Amino acid sequence: MARNFLMWPVLLVLFSGCASTQVKTGHEELSLDQHLPLRLAVAMNPEDLALQEHHSYNARFYFETFSWTQEGKLVQAAALTAFAPMVEQVLPHEEMLMPDLIIKVRGNSIFNPGMQYFYADVTATGYLPNGEVVGTFQAESVAKGVLAFHEQALEGAYVAAFQDIGRQFLESGAMNRAMIQRDKVKR
Repeated sequence: MARNFLMWPVLLVLFSGCASTQVKTGHEELSLDQHLPLRLAVAMNPEDLALQEHHSYNARFYFETFSWTQEGKLVQAAALTAFAPMVEQVLPHEEMLMPDLIIKVRGNSIFNPGMQYFYADVTATGYLPNGEVVGTFQAESVAKGVLAFHEQALEGAYVAAFQDIGRQFLESGAMNRAMIQRDKVKR
């Protein structure tokens, strides 16, 4: 019995050492702080930029509340925020004269009032200035938030999803293709 009692601390020390050992993954996490020499334009459909209704239902007090959010503008602001560390310049498509890469974005969100989570789903398609599609990617994100600060929670969820989209664009080589295309046009 005493031998078994002394064996547990030894096993605990051995297992705790294994738990703190770092495991290297197959590929390193790609840094979004690239500052590639690219001019990126974020485009949206005009109807996506329009005011959208955001419903929420409060089950605790048995009444329904509605909050209006300019979700299209929130999606655009989140995309600009998420893509800014990756490239030299990022602006809305209307404000940029000669972009190297155009990313058309679209977002959709849902609020779960019971769990107080905001779910954001985004889609982005990248185009070269000549109209060639370089990739279409989707991402999802979840952010916890309360209804009183729903715009901040929604923007946080959208920024996280667009950061994932940015990683996908970097990993696919779409941004490198845009830089190669730009250099060919300059010659």
